[in-house]
Amino acid sequence: MHSEVPTFSPPLVAQSDLQGPLPKEVDVLIVGGGLLGSALAYYLSVRGTEVLLVERGELNREALGTNAGSFHFQIALHQLTASSSPEEEKRLYREVKLQLDAARLWGELEKELDADLGVHTTGGLMVAETEEELKVLRDKQRIEEMAGLETHVMTGSEMTNFAPYLSSELAGIAYCPQEGHANPLVVAPTYIQRAHERGAQIRTHCGVDAIEVLDNQNPYRFEVKTSRGSVKCRRIVDAAGAWTGDIAHMVGLRLPMGSEGLHVNVTEPAEYFLKPMVQHIGKRLTLKQTSNNTFIIGGGWPARKEIYPKRYSNFWDSAAGNIAIAVRVLPMLRNVKLVRTWAGIWSYTKDFAPLVGESALVPGFHVAMAPTGFTLGPMIANLLAESMTSESKAELIPAAYLPDRGM
Repeated sequence: MHSEVPTFSPPLVAQSDLQGPLPKEVDVLIVGGGLLGSALAYYLSVRGTEVLLVERGELNREALGTNAGSFHFQIALHQLTASSSPEEEKRLYREVKLQLDAARLWGELEKELDADLGVHTTGGLMVAETEEELKVLRDKQRIEEMAGLETHVMTGSEMTNFAPYLSSELAGIAYCPQEGHANPLVVAPTYIQRAHERGAQIRTHCGVDAIEVLDNQNPYRFEVKTSRGSVKCRRIVDAAGAWTGDIAHMVGLRLPMGSEGLHVNVTEPAEYFLKPMVQHIGKRLTLKQTSNNTFIIGGGWPARKEIYPKRYSNFWDSAAGNIAIAVRVLPMLRNVKLVRTWAGIWSYTKDFAPLVGESALVPGFHVAMAPTGFTLGPMIANLLAESMTSESKAELIPAAYLPDRGM
């Protein structure tokens, strides 16, 4: 993996191609030009599938283009519930196994795409401020170990010697050597370019207005009406991120998901010292130092919802609250200036599992959405592409991830 500042600038698909006319028919139409849609366009085109990807705005400009680019392989705060039942432990075990699959894919992705994606395996720290939070670290470490994810819980002098820059008031930390980050501004555009090289058609400023489900006698199952005309297709993949539910509603599906804005901060550069990513097991905090020595501070603090095409905006309370926790965990940040904030969007499912696969209620309609979309996105896209092109009757996608669950 790379340890220096990424120098790769992904080649762009020509504007004449992005603005070209729509085909009249296509096998697979993908809705959404974020990481999941871009990766799926690549994995399907590699397998010889005819693909058209449509994006209502610019590519990689919404949720997955505005996140911090972190790999979350440890069990995190948003995955935990008040229950500690065997069923909950089984769910967490499944999720860790999924995250391990994602880790393996990320480890080979720069070679696969022949590009510098800014992938850094820096390790990750999960911190606990209280004894109760420390117990959660120990409990989750047991599940992670069973699933095959390496994590280490440290307290006292062991913690201080391992991470002397963290507050000495912390109750403990958990360390995962496989965690890290990549550049979210580069990954999806690279997937798009590689998909385009393999024949995928990409169209921007092409919003989906309506989807008509055609009768079973028609060789094309859907007619998709867009802002730039209509396209008939055999299959649709809904990879619209936070708007996945809106697209699914066009064919009568109600997906078990929601979305909310989230707040991110960036500081001025400071002396480089923080190699691992830092998260909090009990409060909303993610923290890392970038290759240009700035700190990115996030963790899911809320942002103000705006109606598209306006972008979500920030709350001062989120900036203040987020920074206060960061300073408690990493005291030297008291002397570092905050220079910029922005807001992204986080989409999630009510059970925190991905939505992926074909709907049994609307055959031919597929969904690709994951709550930790940057971490899981490439792996989920690859899994769906394999499922859509496999001649085997074996079920490749677990029933717990299918879009019709709970209906």
